[in-house]
Amino acid sequence: MIKKQAGFTLLEVIVVFTLLAMIMAMIFSGIDSGRRMVEKGEAKITAINEIRVIQNIIRHQVSRAMPIAVTVSDEGEMIKFIGESRRITFVSQMPGYLGSGGPHIQELELVDARDGMVLQYRHGLVSNYDDEDEFSPFDEAEPMVLLEHISEGGFEFIELNEEREPTEWLTEMENGGDLPLLVRLNLTMNEQAKQSWPTLQMALRLDGGRFGARRPSMMEMLQNRRNRADGG
Repeated sequence: MIKKQAGFTLLEVIVVFTLLAMIMAMIFSGIDSGRRMVEKGEAKITAINEIRVIQNIIRHQVSRAMPIAVTVSDEGEMIKFIGESRRITFVSQMPGYLGSGGPHIQELELVDARDGMVLQYRHGLVSNYDDEDEFSPFDEAEPMVLLEHISEGGFEFIELNEEREPTEWLTEMENGGDLPLLVRLNLTMNEQAKQSWPTLQMALRLDGGRFGARRPSMMEMLQNRRNRADGG
């Protein structure tokens, strides 16, 4: 009696290899999907950290604005803070580790670019040059891009009116001879941005008219205004 030879038929081998190929494809697909998810998560964290760093830099510099003139108006008034919808210019201390220490004229400006707007920053030491033909370090400073892919946005301000009461939010400062009470930067990012921009609101620390005297906080001013309205 002839014994049958043990082994696999060609059909069984084909089925096994097909199943192995399907299993390997599923495994590698899962690994690739996990890798892409990790990369996406890391990119998201990086974008969030970048936004946080940029906001901290802006808040640190703007909140420490000093009552020092950045320019002189045509009427001879010392302008201590230029506040426009797309640009702010002020004087603030520059940390030594970022360059030459001391008061620097600093400017943040929204500038049109190919992919929307960019937020630029430049600074230069305050100079006492009286010669109009001589450039100051600020005039010669090259701007650096802090943020790209901005579709729209701008600066807003709360300052003191003639009655020394806080105004509503303004898109342009009316009195550059004083520092504003609050500065707000609202930005809307476009589709190319990896992270949205949380509204940045900054309270300034000094009273431009009193050379460092304590200024009532916004909460105190608003509460006083409500109290007077209730009393009226």
